[in-house]
Amino acid sequence: MRLVSNIYNESIETSLGGIAKHLTQPQESRGLPPTHPPRQQQQLQQNCVTLGSLKRWGEQLEDDRGQPRPRPTDYSQFATNFENGPKHSVNPFPCDAQINNRFVIWEGDISQLKVDAITNSTDETLAEKNRVSKKIFGRAGAALTSAIVHDVRRCKTGEVRVTPGFFLPSKYIIHTVGPIYSEKYRTASEATLHACYRNVLYKARELGLRTVALCDISSVQRNFPPDTAAHIALRTIRRFLEQYRAEIVIVCLESNARSIYEVLAPLYFPRDALEERSALWQLPKDIGGLYGEPQLADRQIRIIHNPQHSVMIEADDDSDTSPHDLEMGSDVEYSNINLSLAAQLSGAAHSFTQMQGDLDRQRLLGDRPRMVYESVLDDGLEGIEHQE
Repeated sequence: MRLVSNIYNESIETSLGGIAKHLTQPQESRGLPPTHPPRQQQQLQQNCVTLGSLKRWGEQLEDDRGQPRPRPTDYSQFATNFENGPKHSVNPFPCDAQINNRFVIWEGDISQLKVDAITNSTDETLAEKNRVSKKIFGRAGAALTSAIVHDVRRCKTGEVRVTPGFFLPSKYIIHTVGPIYSEKYRTASEATLHACYRNVLYKARELGLRTVALCDISSVQRNFPPDTAAHIALRTIRRFLEQYRAEIVIVCLESNARSIYEVLAPLYFPRDALEERSALWQLPKDIGGLYGEPQLADRQIRIIHNPQHSVMIEADDDSDTSPHDLEMGSDVEYSNINLSLAAQLSGAAHSFTQMQGDLDRQRLLGDRPRMVYESVLDDGLEGIEHQE
């Protein structure tokens, strides 16, 4: 798997290679029978969903049952009852009607959308059979399978490949390979999922496409926590729409995923002042970077150098192999070499106790805190013996 940082810095390949020939060469010229009879092809083109029939996020004033949309809680009136207050002093995703009108959450079959590009979530061989890909390949016909086998062949995790839409109402299909979630490699999984969404959006931008439909790239078979995946997708889309002011993004979901997205979407796409204020309390602390990429501080713990007496420790957390390792440390100093051994050990124990109280640190360290603590004691003893 390529590093996400390399994906960001490299320009995405613009050429579609040999795939373009499928747009001009009929199947008969390549020894293949027509995928669909002409009448069936016409029916497939007619049974499509246009962008004009979809309700934009900023226009959703009612739910599916015709009831007014749920109103969020105004936490500001209960501020005196909360000890910690809101998680953010200023909303990083302010209300923007222009952005909300270019964002759509839709429950339906993505292969029926008449847009510039749709997304297909697959594996590295592009042969995965999931609910989304079956509909896309079944509607696009054998020409898509031929293009995958002869031209595209493979796609690495986090990257994208492009094929024509063939008999689909959409012009292009952007294929991407989502990561398989593992708690041990949680940071890497989240960063790679972000790379999938971001590369799809920027590939569409590179091809000059205005309307892009995204499927749920973190499908159930990839074991990704649905709420975590939704946060990553929503903030990545929001940052993209902030940067470019003409594109329209449609998130095509099934009913179970749609309910999660509609609950979390007001945090990243507030439609009024009340939703914007409520988001200050409900948004997670990790709101991503410039492009919505996950950012986890305190990836390492180190003890800074002290000219009098210092112990340098680098806690090498091998429980995660994130391509976004950020180094921000917790500094512990032994400032007096004349302190007794008991005082030295007490200071180290106190620092480690504080570290245990930080839940984020516990999560990053996993099951390694005892090793770090023992190394502090061992190195501290060795330093005292050396001075004596």
